[in-house]
Amino acid sequence: MKRILLIGNNDGGLYLFRIELIEELISLGYEVHFTVPYGEKVPLLIDCGAIYHQIDMNRRGMNIKEDFILMCNYRKLFKMVKPQVILTYTIKPNIYAGLVAKVLRIPCIATITGLGTSMQGQGKKTNFIKILYKYGLKGASYIFFQNEENKNFFINNKLIEAGKALRVNGSGVNTEKFRPKRCKHDGINILYISRIMKDKGIREYLEAARVLKPTYNFVNFQILGFYDEEILKNQINDLVSEGSVSYLGVSLDTRIEMEEADCIVLPSYHEGMSNVLLEGAAFGLPLITSNIHGCKEAVDEGVTGFLCEPRDAQSLIESIKSFLLLAPESRKKMGDAGREKMIKEFDRKLVVTSYINVIQNMLSQQGK
Repeated sequence: MKRILLIGNNDGGLYLFRIELIEELISLGYEVHFTVPYGEKVPLLIDCGAIYHQIDMNRRGMNIKEDFILMCNYRKLFKMVKPQVILTYTIKPNIYAGLVAKVLRIPCIATITGLGTSMQGQGKKTNFIKILYKYGLKGASYIFFQNEENKNFFINNKLIEAGKALRVNGSGVNTEKFRPKRCKHDGINILYISRIMKDKGIREYLEAARVLKPTYNFVNFQILGFYDEEILKNQINDLVSEGSVSYLGVSLDTRIEMEEADCIVLPSYHEGMSNVLLEGAAFGLPLITSNIHGCKEAVDEGVTGFLCEPRDAQSLIESIKSFLLLAPESRKKMGDAGREKMIKEFDRKLVVTSYINVIQNMLSQQGK
């Protein structure tokens, strides 16, 4: 039986965005193994028939000793499982598992889900990560990217060979799981869903709420997500106290909050491909997001939502105003068009098929 090994840095991402791929591989007769630090989603992945191997890691920062131990653990795992193909996701698995796979000559498919903050600068840390990526991805048979800009960045910086680069429409969205459902509510609910951090555009969103709320008092500016940057907590608490925004906390299932939403807002600075936007559009909600790769692909301007300039609160304000000026039937039409776009272009079945085709091609080449 052919063995496939998936490697990520957290159980939630693997379960939420790769579960359909795992299920399809198992249904095709593959023995599927996976390794992530243990979390609450691991039993759900095991229930699907996948075989779990626990390897812990520090997702953030670089520590030479910790990262060397991580590579040693990957080596032990690879030699034990003997996978025919390895799939890696997120920075450390892409780099360190990629390095080990190259040494052991195991075919590997890496997925770049976004550049991340660490790749946006010009300093020594950014240059060091580029070097790690260059060597970590050297042995990869293919590298999947979730938007064209990220793909071109890696090619133009000579981090990968252009012939190995493939693009898919993000992680895709399960359009059966995320489908329109509405609860009646007062006013208009504009919902920001993301980790609460500067690079996700939270400051611009807070400024937009502060400016617009006095005039549009029927609008509820909501925030859903955990604090990635604690420094923002006081600013949000102040705006909650004065009634400009509502903080909804953290959700185990964002569909619950989407049921009462009228629009999804994400004024992010950089994305691979925003899952929040794909899920919101599949749910039949208009989108307001940044005019950047990783966000703008999910929106047809003026048809399924509105685009604003990143790092520009005034541009975001104007986009929200454009949405608020729409009649209720126009907002519904916009949401319906967004869902149709997700079904045609971003359904997760399309993404899964892309991976399956590449895996099967690689395995057929091994048999020759």
